[in-house]
Amino acid sequence: MTVNELPVSGGKVTCTDGRLRSTENCRFCIHSRYFVIDGKQERSPSLAFCLRERTVKEVEYLRATAVGCAESRGDGFSSIGNIIA
Repeated sequence: MTVNELPVSGGKVTCTDGRLRSTENCRFCIHSRYFVIDGKQERSPSLAFCLRERTVKEVEYLRATAVGCAESRGDGFSSIGNIIA
């Protein structure tokens, strides 16, 4: 899986579909893998339901300087709610 690191500016990130989104959206996106906070990769809360990379730790996504995103088709945000509902 390829992960692209998308830069964050002012709490916003340019999503792969070209839309400007809040990093809060990223924490609920199935493509989000990690947030870069203080130079360290912190796993995304969206992985809470992933059997392979499960995490339950909350991150300070508002302090993120980048988001690790595994989306590669240009579809953009896709909510984890669509999977667990």
